[in-house]
Amino acid sequence: MICSSYDAYTLEEDGRIEVQIYKEYVDLNLSNPPAFTWVTSSAEALSLLSGENESDYDLIISMFNIGDMDVFEFSKIIKIERPEIPFVLLTHFSKELYKKIENADKSAIDYIFSWHGNADLILAIIKLFEDRMNADSDITGSGVQSILLVEDSIRYYSTYLPAIYKLVLQQSAEFLKEALNEQQQKLRKRARPKILLATNYNEAVEIYEKYKENLLGVISDVAFIINKNDPASSEKLDAGIDLCKLIKHDDPHMPFLLQSSQESMREVAKELGVGFLEKYSKTLLIELSEYISDEFAFGDFVFRDLSSGEIIGKAKDLKDLQQLVMEIPEEVLLFHGSRNRLSKWMFSRGLFSLAAKVKAAHQSHFTNTDQLREFIVQQIKEYRIVLGHGVVARFDRNSYNSYIWFARLGEGSLGGKARGIAFVNSMLQKYNLLNKYEGVKIMIPRTVVIATDYFDEFIKINGLQYVINSEISDDEILSEFVSSRLPENLVSDLRVFINNASGPLAVRSSSKLEDSHFQPFAGIYSTYMIPHTKNKDQMLRLLGKAIKSVYASIYFASSRAYLIATSNLLSEEKMGVVLQDVVGTEDNGYFFPTISGVARSVNYYPIGSEKAEEGIVNIAFGLGKLVVEGGKTLRFSPSHPKHILQLSTPQLTLRDTQNEMYALDLKPEEFKTSVDDAVNLKKFDVNSVKHFRNMNFVASTWDMQSQSIIDSNLEEGRKLITFSHILKYDTLPLSQILCDLLRICHKEMNSAVEIEFAVNMDVPKGEDAVFSLLQIRPITGNNDNKSLDWNSIDTEKSIIYAQKALGIGAIENIEDIVYVRESNFDSSHTLEIADEINRLNQKFKEEDKHYILVGPGRWGSSDPWLGIPIKWPQISEAKVIVECGMENYRIEPSQGTHFFQNLTSFGVGYLTVNPYMGDGKMDFSTLDSFTPEYESKYIRHVKFDKPLFIFVDGRKNKAIIKLD
Repeated sequence: MICSSYDAYTLEEDGRIEVQIYKEYVDLNLSNPPAFTWVTSSAEALSLLSGENESDYDLIISMFNIGDMDVFEFSKIIKIERPEIPFVLLTHFSKELYKKIENADKSAIDYIFSWHGNADLILAIIKLFEDRMNADSDITGSGVQSILLVEDSIRYYSTYLPAIYKLVLQQSAEFLKEALNEQQQKLRKRARPKILLATNYNEAVEIYEKYKENLLGVISDVAFIINKNDPASSEKLDAGIDLCKLIKHDDPHMPFLLQSSQESMREVAKELGVGFLEKYSKTLLIELSEYISDEFAFGDFVFRDLSSGEIIGKAKDLKDLQQLVMEIPEEVLLFHGSRNRLSKWMFSRGLFSLAAKVKAAHQSHFTNTDQLREFIVQQIKEYRIVLGHGVVARFDRNSYNSYIWFARLGEGSLGGKARGIAFVNSMLQKYNLLNKYEGVKIMIPRTVVIATDYFDEFIKINGLQYVINSEISDDEILSEFVSSRLPENLVSDLRVFINNASGPLAVRSSSKLEDSHFQPFAGIYSTYMIPHTKNKDQMLRLLGKAIKSVYASIYFASSRAYLIATSNLLSEEKMGVVLQDVVGTEDNGYFFPTISGVARSVNYYPIGSEKAEEGIVNIAFGLGKLVVEGGKTLRFSPSHPKHILQLSTPQLTLRDTQNEMYALDLKPEEFKTSVDDAVNLKKFDVNSVKHFRNMNFVASTWDMQSQSIIDSNLEEGRKLITFSHILKYDTLPLSQILCDLLRICHKEMNSAVEIEFAVNMDVPKGEDAVFSLLQIRPITGNNDNKSLDWNSIDTEKSIIYAQKALGIGAIENIEDIVYVRESNFDSSHTLEIADEINRLNQKFKEEDKHYILVGPGRWGSSDPWLGIPIKWPQISEAKVIVECGMENYRIEPSQGTHFFQNLTSFGVGYLTVNPYMGDGKMDFSTLDSFTPEYESKYIRHVKFDKPLFIFVDGRKNKAIIKLD
């Protein structure tokens, strides 16, 4: 900037020009906003431009009086030395000065502007050059729209440009409100229309021809010169009329605004069917602003009655437009459609992909107007869905709607579980998975996350800090929390969220530590489900209870024990809450999905042709509680969906397939305040729900007469959950979806992963099924390089030898084995056994010692008939856990359960042996020969004189425990 100290002061202090520029750049996430260098003479300027920092300048703006050198001579010197730098002359307005400028050689000056002390002009000049530089890539390459201003009067374009830029930036700020997060805001800002200035006829034609496909409209003077630097005396008095006729012949619907100092030109404009502004009008800038808003598809989209001009509808955003397109008269829709006004409005707001689709659809492509309406509305709906996917939106109660797929309430941490869901959401968009598979949509359920700062506020305003160090029962903690109040701000936002909810909600924990590497906290905190009710106040109360119950679960005894076991501090743990639509549909007063499942990208126990890296899946009919808590599910490799051990013979199918399912009871009164987060879940015997619609997708029937299985639910007989329609006949590409997702998730997280998912196939005819990703967590690696030379090991001398094992090498200083007595085991008494083990575990904890735990079936199963239903804190001191099959009691290992995830994350040795099938060794006779430290009807604890030799080979999946 070359100017007097006074002008510099005017710009710096009064206009705050540098602050304006800085803010504009920072808002666009551009890290290097231009800095101003102020000098008062041409000599100073030349010194800077030829010095060490000569390459640092991008634009020169000079006032008319610059010391001892003529500004025109100075500009020529600059152009010779630095031809790449644009040179702009600022001059005060006076007739004498303009005569001087008119007679001077202006060939080295890019633009001349009239200076009135308005700092907005400097911003407009910078934007003008930016727009010119970015025009090809943004307009031609991306579809950004433009406005062409044709004016050779320095005075008028110096007035128009700041006004147009101000309008553009104001409108741009208005439609930024539709953006869901900062990233979308930046993209929208960058998509604002460009302003292109032409000061002569040939330049105007050149710009029009180049960018006409992305032009919102033209504003043109009537009289102007033909070529750059022509003298004003050669001005063609009707050049603007010629330009108007040329453009209107090419595109009859292009908005065109003529402006002239001669009122007589109004009639000419009327004959041409274009707008007109009288330059000397006292309301010039107001009229200009109104014309741009109305005709250039800028601002609100206004629908008018074609006869009276009366406003019949106004759309400020896509939501309004979606509604109005279905309501406006046919002739109004066709009027705007035929003139591409709808697509222009979308383009001007940066909605490029939607605008391109609407523009490409000509009304002749449809048999009637209703089809056109439905097409436009469908395109808007799909765009809003895509817009809402893959981003974490700020929850704004004024703009939140059902198309926003993931939103956050609060400024704190999302918590581990929510972070995983947000990551999956962005990944689905990155790999374009939403519509990748025919007949099924891949998505996350609609989600809102309450960040951890609301948890802190809740604890503080209710004075609940004392709970951290209190020794009170879980029920007392829950009662204290549920009787406390949520922050008012949160309640107001939750009310808006509920108004947009259309089905039951899952209220899930998302603590800071959950689902992190090496300590996943899987299943430690609570998840509640609440039904959807027509009474919004009642639903808000249910939701509030559920949120406060999740908050309380952080202080429950089992959570405290887990935190101690992982060496974490209770005072540092914070709770976020995930609110999600429950996947599924209603049937006979209950709500559930067709399929729930857990898939892991690594299979620690491959069978037959399965490979470890192909992963493993466990699925069940109904809610996923059965899967994550270790109930009877269907296990298969997604790469071999037609080779399933459980279905290999009718006998195995009858014995080993799912016999129970969970569903959410939709009666509001069934949701009560309870430590049990399954309080309103109903467990059904599979054969009692054969009338459920979803059974048609998952069930087969046992035919007693032919002693065979029929892959249909329509036959009479015992029902078996085989998923044959899906896995055998591919009515849904489930295996392919899971293979792809596991591969992508493994790659993106750079570790083995576990995903929880649900599928709803009970959809209206013609609609796609929905595959919903509910959660993702990393699996702790089993990549320990330590291994044994097994050829030199005599496994016959072992107490326990496993050919299916998971762990991390040598485990030392263990002298104790606690085992369930094989001879006395009774699966109907597993709850008693669990209590007994818990007491023994507590004793080990007090003595700071560890032990080996051996028992039949599945450790940690919620089904007492499948194994011993202990929770992780009840066996926290066990360093090796053995699942041992008995002659009449063989169960699949625990892969896919929350219990298994925690077990492997702590580096606990995990062994599965089935001696009766020739799979490993379990020497109970040796153990029985030792004098017990403790003995009961079901449990025995033996102690050895010195530590046992324990080695779990993480590479070969083998393990041995023997006397050293």
